[in-house]
Amino acid sequence: MGTTQGQRIRHLREKLGYSLEDIGNAIGTTRQNIFKYESGDITNIPYDKLKKLSEILKTDPWYILGWEPPKTAAKASDMISVPFISQKISAGYGETFLSDENITMKRISIPVSILHGVSDASTLVSAEVKGDSMIDANIFPGDYVFFAKGMIKGEGIYVIALAGDIMVKRLSFDALNRRLSIISENKNYPVLTVDADESGVRILGKVVGWIHNEVV
Repeated sequence: MGTTQGQRIRHLREKLGYSLEDIGNAIGTTRQNIFKYESGDITNIPYDKLKKLSEILKTDPWYILGWEPPKTAAKASDMISVPFISQKISAGYGETFLSDENITMKRISIPVSILHGVSDASTLVSAEVKGDSMIDANIFPGDYVFFAKGMIKGEGIYVIALAGDIMVKRLSFDALNRRLSIISENKNYPVLTVDADESGVRILGKVVGWIHNEVV
């Protein structure tokens, strides 16, 4: 579409005459976060915030994200049920990951519109977040993330296992030097850069969306 996600948000906001604070108040976040949306510092906008943002900007989530609209748009009422892992995923320094035995019979219903880019919905798993290392991406303790098991598709937020711990982190790949950066969205946590071939990092799946705990 020729522009970045942040540029699209800023263009629509300024076109409608809204300030950063106006938009922040309207969707329930801070003006600083809206600035980060526009500057590209935050690109993974939580679904509930994205939906409200598209409504106030008189557009739809597909345009903001730069995606092609689906040939048959999903209705807002269309939902999918995703299995839930009883163990919390750490957005901090990690928590021991056991196995798929942690998947309970509990399921969480989410809008199908959150599934863009997922070819097989049966790979989706939900888990509760523990810790504060992803708060600058608007992922807070108690929130639910949804990830596609086995999906590795470009840079973004992933669920990973490292040294027996399972964590949700942003990953950046340096293919030329075979390096992997494990990034927290919180300045209080250091960036960990490791050798991609010898790191022991296991990428469990890519996060395709999340919902704040009060929404579920």
